[in-house]
Amino acid sequence: MKNSKTTILAISNQKGGVGKTTTVISLAAAFAKLGQKVLIVDFDFQGNASDWLGIQEKAIEEKRTVTYAIQKNLTIGDVRISTSNPNIDIIASDISLNWETRKLNGTSRQFQVLKRILDCPEANDYNLILVDTHPSIDPLFESVMSFAHYYIVPVFAEKHPYSGLEFLTKSIEQIKEDVNPMLHFLGILVTKMSKDNATHRRFEAKMRELEESTRIPVLKTVIPSSEAIPGASAAQQSILEYNSQLPVSAAYMDLAKELMPMLKGKRTGRPQKSPQVDRVTPYKDFFKEASF
Repeated sequence: MKNSKTTILAISNQKGGVGKTTTVISLAAAFAKLGQKVLIVDFDFQGNASDWLGIQEKAIEEKRTVTYAIQKNLTIGDVRISTSNPNIDIIASDISLNWETRKLNGTSRQFQVLKRILDCPEANDYNLILVDTHPSIDPLFESVMSFAHYYIVPVFAEKHPYSGLEFLTKSIEQIKEDVNPMLHFLGILVTKMSKDNATHRRFEAKMRELEESTRIPVLKTVIPSSEAIPGASAAQQSILEYNSQLPVSAAYMDLAKELMPMLKGKRTGRPQKSPQVDRVTPYKDFFKEASF
């Protein structure tokens, strides 16, 4: 990757159901609408992003998936597939990635998977490479965080998505210390938010208090809950294409605009100061303090 302006952004959380894939698909559409060329890399063996965009079966039939890329040492140009949006391409995934990952355990390649696929001239075709990670901290996840430039952690306003935050942050900080010191945490993204829900409002307020004491950033944009998300997925469209007038569509556009000035390719200079993870409030105390 010689184009220092190509940005690799991972969307990560070890908890499922936090809006991770929704954020990947929606952010890709928002950046595309802003004139950016985007590559989605589906690194979740559940293949939700690939299925959402109607690409999974085509990718399997044509042997253009992350699994084939690993097996045959392929790169972007060999496995990317165009989507209905001319500004968005995807490298698809399916359940076979789970088994391929197991075979990599303990080998010298286990932390190099993403680098081997993306470290090629074709990466320069994109302004933004968005990586959808699967909800587990394993060698595949570590390979993403070892090569990404930035990451975001979606968290929705409930107890369980918050509960693993300390462990996730510590795990990523260890990866930074060992192999990727310039990896930059852009922030927690509060998703599935209902302003009419007092619990959700207290959760957001408490998260912003946490930011001050721990240096764990929280993005200004909040993603509202929306019953239209399943419909957009069924229609194989991003929520912005499905209905651009919805508050959730506007929120993802706002998020893209908030993020764009921060995304400057691989960072140089001083590493980001590490969050004070030991100050992360244990989730039992967090919810007690917030009077949930």
